[in-house]
Amino acid sequence: MQFSCDRSTVRTCFLSASSDFGVLSVHNTGWRAATIAMTTTLADSLRELYKFSAVDYGVFASMLILSAACGIYFGFFKRTTPQTPESSDDECGPPVGTPPGVSRSKRRVTSYGSTSMDEYLLGSRKLKAFPVAMSLVAGYISGVTILGTPSEIYNFGTQYWLIIVPIVLMGVAVCSIYLPVFCSLKLNSSYEYLELRFNSSVRSIASVMFVLDELFFLPMIIYVPALAFNQVTGFNLYIIGAIVCVVCIFYTLLGGIKAVVFTDAWQVVVMFISVVIVVILGTIAIGGPEIIWDRSEVGGRLEFFNLDPSMYERQTMWSVLIGGFFYWTSFNSVNQTMVQRYMSLPNLKKAKLSIAMFTVGMGVFVSVCCYAGLLIYAHYYRCDPMSVGLVKTDDQLFPHYVMEIVGHLQGIPGLFIAGVFGAALSSLSVVLNSTSAVLLEDILKGMFRVNPSPRVANIFVRSSVVVLGLAAMGCLFIIEKLGGILSVATSLSAIAAGTTCGIFTLGMLVPWSNSKGALFGGVSGALMSGWVSLGAQFASANGQIMPHKLPISVDGCAADLVSNSTIVNPIYPDGTGIFPLYRLSYHWITPIGVVTVMIVGTIVSFLTEPRNLKDIDPELISPVIHRFLPQESFGNYGSASKDVPLHFTEEMRPAAYGTERSSTKSKRSH
Repeated sequence: MQFSCDRSTVRTCFLSASSDFGVLSVHNTGWRAATIAMTTTLADSLRELYKFSAVDYGVFASMLILSAACGIYFGFFKRTTPQTPESSDDECGPPVGTPPGVSRSKRRVTSYGSTSMDEYLLGSRKLKAFPVAMSLVAGYISGVTILGTPSEIYNFGTQYWLIIVPIVLMGVAVCSIYLPVFCSLKLNSSYEYLELRFNSSVRSIASVMFVLDELFFLPMIIYVPALAFNQVTGFNLYIIGAIVCVVCIFYTLLGGIKAVVFTDAWQVVVMFISVVIVVILGTIAIGGPEIIWDRSEVGGRLEFFNLDPSMYERQTMWSVLIGGFFYWTSFNSVNQTMVQRYMSLPNLKKAKLSIAMFTVGMGVFVSVCCYAGLLIYAHYYRCDPMSVGLVKTDDQLFPHYVMEIVGHLQGIPGLFIAGVFGAALSSLSVVLNSTSAVLLEDILKGMFRVNPSPRVANIFVRSSVVVLGLAAMGCLFIIEKLGGILSVATSLSAIAAGTTCGIFTLGMLVPWSNSKGALFGGVSGALMSGWVSLGAQFASANGQIMPHKLPISVDGCAADLVSNSTIVNPIYPDGTGIFPLYRLSYHWITPIGVVTVMIVGTIVSFLTEPRNLKDIDPELISPVIHRFLPQESFGNYGSASKDVPLHFTEEMRPAAYGTERSSTKSKRSH
């Protein structure tokens, strides 16, 4: 059945062509439909409707202009003048477990204004808790999260929504186990800890793994939202991707972490407002939450307590709670992109406050995205847009819904896409800033033992930002041709996160572990998680494994859409012949990496002369373990950080308790 709609009758055509459950809510098309040229099919007419107005482009452009303005402001007008701060409330005090009488001495800080690496990469450790918390949210939420979470709920149900529990547990773990150690040591890169606790080889392996992981991740940050922009505007995705990359490079290059944090703060507000507005309008248009809930229940989308013990199921309560906790903790506890912003705060109390706000913010944002998935399903529950060819990928589902429901409201689609790109910008800027810090601290200084002057360090870091940004831009032009490599890159993130977190956890929670244990554990963890992850990816690419999506329907689609589409019921392969580890849910990859590192690292340490607990520096051990350390070890407090090289500032480590320690040793020798 064909539909021919001219400019004056297109609205009537839609009315006669679509049922109540069709792909288009007719009352939302508005008078913009009158500008649509004659088309031969309903599907073509629908696609023509979804175009940006001048107002939408203006909203999107405003987001880019404001982002660039932040870089100019913090790069030229908001500079830190050289000063010598007094100690105390603005310094991270001794962590829990520090013996009575041991205190931090005042430290002298030199600053080079806008050229200071301390200011550029750490904001002189004087940022505020709220903007940093918003930056953490913005940095963690990429366009992939905004577009991917609703499609996950749409295709697999609400079991994933339980992820908010691991998010809360992650916040508790980070604040109690990892953060006190980093705050006490005040290091420039989180990977410096590994050299203090183990040796330079462990540090080099972890830092190189981080850099490679971020290099693979960079182009995906921009590609996914650019694809969404292309979906709703028809604009060339490579051109818009390149424009966004240039803007991000610009403000990150000029303003450093201050521009990154404050730009992230307002971008996350745009993100949240844009998604919430769409959700509210969509809920009103469909008739209320009750209808959404009822249709989702009928469609089998409501599932919160799948107690199936099988580790092969994509989403179960166990995989989401356990795997989710390990993944979220791995990324947020020791990854440089997160730790660098924790260290930009003046003390442990404010860092914990920031993480608390970050945890609440993430829980709320993820919940809104999950609800959006149910909303989209309730709207399309009798006409799946992918089955009839209106969208090609899961990531285009949410943008398609937005243009259909609120496309007639000028400015709202632009606000939504601005929110998606704001998420991409924030993630990209954080990666650029953090990776440049690791290249300076861990690669140039740590691995190659080059100690550049402040001026050379400044040039190196800013050049790294430009090169990394251009690399991300260049990859946009080849990423579509990479095919399965994208899945491999995604797997590498889980491998790097699990392995690195495992090594840090081994160092902080297993005090007798040694450098050989860390090396063997790290290599074993990477190989094990890599084996599982990459094996699963290759099996999936060969069609041996396919995620079992929940049933969808096209019974309510307009006849034109169905007749012009090939509806094929998916045939899922029998995975019983596949190697068992390749069939595991993706949630288990990170736990496998962390647990393997811990087990192998602990055993190897025991077999190769475990660390003498009396000689260990308690500052390198998490406060939750301090009660189990021998009292003699506290005489070594601060000894490990005593010889930390001078980096961003003249002294970025805690003051060594030289006088107290020397006098104690002197008394013992007599």
